[in-house]
Amino acid sequence: MKDIGNYKLSKVREALGRLDGAVGRLEAATQGLSGGGESSQKLQAELETLTQDHAALKRTAGDVAERLDAAIERLGAAVNKA
Repeated sequence: MKDIGNYKLSKVREALGRLDGAVGRLEAATQGLSGGGESSQKLQAELETLTQDHAALKRTAGDVAERLDAAIERLGAAVNKA
């Protein structure tokens, strides 16, 4: 059972890694833009939204990891009792 939890957690971590990369690329792209044109402002707003989404996903992934660990512990205890 622990392998299933580790597999799902690794998928969450991979997704967060891809999201980290995307946010980094957007940050780099916005730094290369010249002074506050409309497209620059749109990119900055999108970057802010993505940054907030990223932070929320990291919190959610942490919560999921904790819940998976707790569920695995409970299942392991139940199997060991049987």
